[in-house]
Amino acid sequence: MPLYEYVCLDCLTRFDALRPMVDADAPIACEECQGEHTSRALSLFYAQSQGEARPQPAGQACACGGACSCGH
Repeated sequence: MPLYEYVCLDCLTRFDALRPMVDADAPIACEECQGEHTSRALSLFYAQSQGEARPQPAGQACACGGACSCGH
């Protein structure tokens, strides 16, 4: 089950909730003020590779727009 991050638009509390994907955007009460004026927040994540540059096949654009270490 995915972990989603939410923000309360009343008290500005950020909190996480384990929910099924089908319920990701369903209303959820704030853990702090119990208000239901909440919104799913953009969560950040970190990914690390072994530093190998892998060229894209000819004719395909780099998904990062060329601002990465993928060799483009």
